Amino acid sequence: MLHTVLKGSVPLPAVTRADRKIMHHVATLMHSSTSSGHGLAAALLPGSLFLKTPAVIVHAAASQSPLFLGEAEVVAIAMGCPVLLLRRSADGSAPDLTVDVALPGPADLSWLLDYRLYRTLAGDNWLVPPGSGPSIQLMRHGLFLSEHAPYSDHWDCDAGLDRASAHLASHRIGGWSW
Repeated sequence: MLHTVLKGSVPLPAVTRADRKIMHHVATLMHSSTSSGHGLAAALLPGSLFLKTPAVIVHAAASQSPLFLGEAEVVAIAMGCPVLLLRRSADGSAPDLTVDVALPGPADLSWLLDYRLYRTLAGDNWLVPPGSGPSIQLMRHGLFLSEHAPYSDHWDCDAGLDRASAHLASHRIGGWSW
């Protein structure tokens, strides 16, 4: 396997049940069907999901940056589609879910780091930056970048982040935890 043979490298953590759950949740938010192990993503990001309709690769792990950034960059460039790295805290607290997004372009690659899941009152799902930067709407046909935030002020932002966390928490099964 490519992810374990690099001399001096640390093997990447395996995808857990919690990781699979969060990846499938994002696929549901985008109304997309999924397949496992697509192309180069299967080798460099084992356990990732390929969202068929918008052509987005999603990978989740209880890890902090910079783990997986290099692999995601290679996959995004080689596959020509965005990669979402869902990062959850090791203790399983849903509010700590962050998303790093690799966006391949015709000439370069853009990174959008430490984004948070945001949910509007109407049920639209967004990824919003920790400060300034574009917001990303998760849509059935892909990722829509907007220079305008989906919220009007900090209170509205906090409320949307709370709605997203509550929606995420409501999809837990039985005694299962992240």
